[in-house]
Amino acid sequence: MGCSDSGGSDEPMDTGVAGEDSSQADTGAGSDVAEEDTGEGVDTSDSIDSATVDTAVEQDVAPDVEEDPCPELTCGDAQRRTGCRCVPTYDRSCTRQSECRPEETCQEVDGVQLCWYEPPPVKACPGAEGCEAGAGELLAGASSRVITPDGFETATAQGLGGGVTIDFGPQQLEGNWNDCGLDGVCPEDPEYTGADEGEEDGIPQGMWIAGFSSGRPAQYCPEELVGCPMLECCVSRLAHDDLKAQVVVMRQGDVTVAMVTLDVIGIFRPDIVTIRERLKERVDVDLLLVAALHSHEGPDTIGQWGPGSPAPFLTGRTPHFIEKMLSETAAGVEEAIANLEPVSVSAKVLDVGTEGLAINDSRTPYIFDDNVPVVRLSRGDGSTVATLLSFGNHAEVLWSGNPYLTADYPGYARHYIEEGLPETEDVNTNETKPALEGLGGVTVLFAGAVGGLIYPGPGGAIDYAGNRYDEHAWATADAVGQALASHVLGAVHGDEGLDAIESPTLRFSTREYMVGVENTIFQFAFLGGLFDRKVYNAVDSPLTPRPGLHSVITEVAVVGLGPITFFTAPGEMFPEALVGGYPGRDRVQTPVVGDRTGRLPATCDEDGLPVEDGSGSSPCIIRADAENPPDWSQAPEEPPGYALVPGEYPFFMGLTMDFLGYMVPTFDFQTEYLNEAPGDHYEETNSIGPESLVNWRASFEECLEAFPPP
Repeated sequence: MGCSDSGGSDEPMDTGVAGEDSSQADTGAGSDVAEEDTGEGVDTSDSIDSATVDTAVEQDVAPDVEEDPCPELTCGDAQRRTGCRCVPTYDRSCTRQSECRPEETCQEVDGVQLCWYEPPPVKACPGAEGCEAGAGELLAGASSRVITPDGFETATAQGLGGGVTIDFGPQQLEGNWNDCGLDGVCPEDPEYTGADEGEEDGIPQGMWIAGFSSGRPAQYCPEELVGCPMLECCVSRLAHDDLKAQVVVMRQGDVTVAMVTLDVIGIFRPDIVTIRERLKERVDVDLLLVAALHSHEGPDTIGQWGPGSPAPFLTGRTPHFIEKMLSETAAGVEEAIANLEPVSVSAKVLDVGTEGLAINDSRTPYIFDDNVPVVRLSRGDGSTVATLLSFGNHAEVLWSGNPYLTADYPGYARHYIEEGLPETEDVNTNETKPALEGLGGVTVLFAGAVGGLIYPGPGGAIDYAGNRYDEHAWATADAVGQALASHVLGAVHGDEGLDAIESPTLRFSTREYMVGVENTIFQFAFLGGLFDRKVYNAVDSPLTPRPGLHSVITEVAVVGLGPITFFTAPGEMFPEALVGGYPGRDRVQTPVVGDRTGRLPATCDEDGLPVEDGSGSSPCIIRADAENPPDWSQAPEEPPGYALVPGEYPFFMGLTMDFLGYMVPTFDFQTEYLNEAPGDHYEETNSIGPESLVNWRASFEECLEAFPPP
């Protein structure tokens, strides 16, 4: 479930795009979006692999003993057997238990005989098997691992046609593509010593940059830009700056929680399950949370931004990069566990506003969650093990014209938080702002509420020295990183500092849940095998499913550290779903309500709605001439998400545990999927469906009910 801009149980993900015996694809389709929409493709799927699942429920099913009625029947790729028929793997019909995956049960549901998966109940620690006790000293360790690809092929200048995307087909590689293998060295190059992996195989093994439109291959940094000191200079030929897996692990008694953020667009849950399975025999981890920073300037980890335009003719997932991402993440968790040591905890939730952070909103209502929760884990000598924070803005400052791999503004923010900001001076060399000392350690930055649609449009970036940047450029990404870092460092070094958390207790609750794939675009993606994920609980085609929609397995978790409450969502959460702010509805956590970017005059009423004669004095949440505006009378009356969260320090982690696209509030969900509805309704085309937010909230509340007390 990707997006174009912004945006099952534990088991390994299938490896073949075309489909395998045990499961099938996820959903999504890339699309070009207008600049305001801040493009991405859609990420819509999820499923459990047939490998062992940590939380799978054991099924009391007798083994099949009947003789195979059709021993000579052989099914093709993307097919499976049921009785004496070959059916697509997304068709979960069955005649006996052996035809199902290990986690499924062959049973009748609403008159349909099919392989059925029922998610297990909430798991809570301490208290569950393997994590019985939680008392004791709090330990923490951290690591930072480079996940920059080790190589890729590139398009020729002719193939790019003066732009950054390709639109030629698979039979038109000659002259348009450097089919020189992953080392990028072609036979005519002086340094050529022989063919390497992928050379002259007729497959464009590019590193496809996710987000915006499909067909954007990463390019090599020019030699003259490698290693120079300017902002536009590159760390290597392969990337402007290194992509990272940032890891923190906390342990108390029998409870161990690992948290990871990746500089990628998103990560499907089956990939997370693969990491869990690799760690299972090597280290003790009770809960692994893996999140994506939703970068629109990094490799396609989903599959929908591969070669071709307007739609890809090949998946954008490249096996060698996916393997490096998974292996380095697992290694990072192991490294962090090896470095566990006693820590103290301090925290604060900052209200940063929107000034200088290049925050824009392209969908009504204009509401921003400006919370930046900061958690610092420190050694006894005061040095930092890790700094955790969450911030809601799409990682796409460089925009759709950037040809180089980069972490975008999150990379700059991490750098300045760890290394500090220098003092600033006026033209007479008088100090205007003091230097802010860096915190060191590892900075673990999560994506906050980026849906609905929070993005870095043109303008609004202000660096620590007060310089303003209005273009999509390296200096702008750097300025956003400086602005975010200055809030964090200013809070840590300020008179009040962060709040010391005394005797924090580590605990969590988590559960799997099912989400139906309602988006027609995603259904076609299942049929075409564009994504590599399994679906569950339906027979026949995704276009005509029975007894209900084909579903994917996803997950939600709540983690407590004393009065700090981390909580996750598997997609792009709309800020208003957390903070409220709809006309006549509650607001929590002091959100920024109304346009603050200068697009609209502050002439609205207290609810942010236009006043007929323009006599209001409050910022507006909607344009007076908005096409197809929301029906505010249907806005949810239930408390916003933050109102449910226990503790003093809520810490939201978006795009964590999965990538299901935009989590659009149901009351304003309007789409035919293949066509965007009038007004502000781009996000629906990149959402798994209108029940995404509803299903998340129900499962989130179940986790809260089972959440152990501090």
